[in-house]
Amino acid sequence: MSQSTSEKAIAPKRQRMLDMILALGGLKEEATIPLSKVKEELDNLKTELAPLTDAILAFPDSYYEKFLNTIEKRNTVSEIHDRGILKQAISNLDTGLSKVDSKLLKELKQLLTVALTRMTEAEEIHGPSIQIDMATNLSTLADLIAEIESITDGFEKNAESEAKSAQAELVSLIENLNEAKSMAETDPDIALDKLQTLGSQTRYGPGLRSTAQIKRGKREGRIDESRFHILVLENMLNEANRGVIMFVLGKMGSKTVTQIGELMQTSPQTIQHAIVTMIQRGEVEMVGLDGDAPVFSKVLTEIPNSTLVMKRIVQQVRGMVKSLDHDLIDSANTSLEKLQTLLERLQILGTYEESELSESMNKLRELVDNTTQAVLTTQTTDDAKNLRLLVSAGLEAFARFRLKIALEKGPNLVSGTNVYGEQLDPEVYQTMMDSYLENELERGTILILIRELGALTAHDLAERTTIPQDRILRHLLRMKRDELLTIAGESHGYVLYDVPRTPSEAEITIQTTCSLALQLSEATIELQRILSELNASDIGKLANSLEVFSKARDKLASVRVSGAVIDEATLNEVEDKIRSALLLAYRTRAKIPSTRPKVSIDDLADVDVPSVLDEYRNQMGYAPLLGFGTIEWEQSRCIGCKSCEIACPEDAIELEPRIEISKFFEISDEALSQLPSNRSLFYKTVQNLAKIKPSKEILLTNDAPGFGSIEVDLWLCVACRTCVRRCPGPEGGALELELKWNLPEVVRHITSTS
Repeated sequence: MSQSTSEKAIAPKRQRMLDMILALGGLKEEATIPLSKVKEELDNLKTELAPLTDAILAFPDSYYEKFLNTIEKRNTVSEIHDRGILKQAISNLDTGLSKVDSKLLKELKQLLTVALTRMTEAEEIHGPSIQIDMATNLSTLADLIAEIESITDGFEKNAESEAKSAQAELVSLIENLNEAKSMAETDPDIALDKLQTLGSQTRYGPGLRSTAQIKRGKREGRIDESRFHILVLENMLNEANRGVIMFVLGKMGSKTVTQIGELMQTSPQTIQHAIVTMIQRGEVEMVGLDGDAPVFSKVLTEIPNSTLVMKRIVQQVRGMVKSLDHDLIDSANTSLEKLQTLLERLQILGTYEESELSESMNKLRELVDNTTQAVLTTQTTDDAKNLRLLVSAGLEAFARFRLKIALEKGPNLVSGTNVYGEQLDPEVYQTMMDSYLENELERGTILILIRELGALTAHDLAERTTIPQDRILRHLLRMKRDELLTIAGESHGYVLYDVPRTPSEAEITIQTTCSLALQLSEATIELQRILSELNASDIGKLANSLEVFSKARDKLASVRVSGAVIDEATLNEVEDKIRSALLLAYRTRAKIPSTRPKVSIDDLADVDVPSVLDEYRNQMGYAPLLGFGTIEWEQSRCIGCKSCEIACPEDAIELEPRIEISKFFEISDEALSQLPSNRSLFYKTVQNLAKIKPSKEILLTNDAPGFGSIEVDLWLCVACRTCVRRCPGPEGGALELELKWNLPEVVRHITSTS
């Protein structure tokens, strides 16, 4: 490849690529961070971390030793009645033990395994008693609803108290937001800094990412002053509003648009505009009504089980009311209205302490389950025989009242017509009902098995029934969509499905601690690996591992056994050590910025682009450097048509009037057979006439279409592959782009102009 003798204007895309090279090598800084400085910072970090990480790595064993002693003394495991929770806990411990050898986790696993075995041996599936006094049941239902209403009142009072405590913080946020708005017109740089600080306070990710992108775009010259001003005035102020809205919904509970506007001292129109975008992003959802006004809440990553159970109970009671005698309907309707109101209140609350609801909710669920099945089994019609068959197979009636309606209304559609004058063919109806009954029977069987045996996989269910696994999976997906089932983890690569349950305090304790045991096992192995050979590229991973310990500690601090926190002293002590270790990691990462990798200009001159990316990608976060490459030309496939030269949008490629005659003798017979016949004949004639292989090039003084050598100017080429695509030569053309470019020429060009 020849080098240009005069400086040429570089294509805009190529200039951006060269700017990336500058950032890659730290060449925009006055002094690149030397390797010795990086090593010094890492050595300091290791020294300061040593006493902290020893305590952090020892903390899980210390906690689980006291945890195990406590639950054995209090017999906590005997209070667990949900097989699914025990199975998932044992699975988590199994996975954790595959990563670390912990005597304490083995003992905890053994304790839970014994409990699960006893539960399996002792438990028999009995049909529910259908001899009930409906009036007594409805009275008991009303009492249980009153209990849950009282507990929900407490939840709402706690939420109001937390909202008041967040009021002072909200006032500060609003002041900062108003200051940023006032400065946006006159000084957008300072305004953007204030908005970035506001984003950190609200922890609103989209706003922080947008701020970083705008700052970087301006710094690199891709965003001019005018565009920058507009982005701050419009985009960033909108993102700031969304961040404060998320703070309000997260700290102060569900609100209407008007309520949010009053709290933020902003017009409802501005809030409404932001809410619409946040709904589209999946950040906010409508959870109820306040009069005619929609109430909005943060989208929860996981809906509390008690809310799902309450939703199921409302479905059951709604269907049950239709089958009651007239003298009981008013009482049942009153209970249904209260249950619907309770469901809406729980949805508006979002998250709450489920253990406080567990006892009352489980009693309510059991009462409604038995009552609903009893209602079905008292039916006397011929069609109801099918319902009894489904119940005996384990059909849970709460989701199946549509079957009862189909059985009652279907015959009318056969004998008469619908509102459109259409009549249902009896054979079609019979086929539909056969299929429908079969599906309902299978789904009912699945539900009763999961309810009695705990969380199961599609594989488990297929083994326990005669239903093919593909049909099982279709049923599970349908029931998951109908919120009849929840995901409860996985077992041996299969997803575990369970019915919504309200866990007790003991079940929440075992569920949480065993899940965290797995997370801490994985974090322990990762932290030990990083500390054994700490590199600059591992600092981000170090911080992530420490964050796992921090979040696990916070969750363990909320775990209660008989109302008491386990090993509170250790949890408090390790909290300070984790915080100190995280600060050290972040401080060191700040001293070795990701935009200044540890290379000098001399190092860069001998490195190609892919090597640089592989070594520094963890620090830089850059995507592969497309837009750089070398165009390789194969003369044996070139027909000299100049298509590449004509098509190139950057004028970077040219057919030079120079024939490399020596290469004519290197063309194989197979390659010649792919060329047009006249060109192939010319090459063969030259080969046959020559007495010796020529070594000199032939310079053409006159224009000679069809002959020449391809030259590519790397400073103009942007690796767009237009020339490669347009080449009509055989076997895919005479040109090929290799996205791997040695950098000495780039470095020389940079240093000569900087």
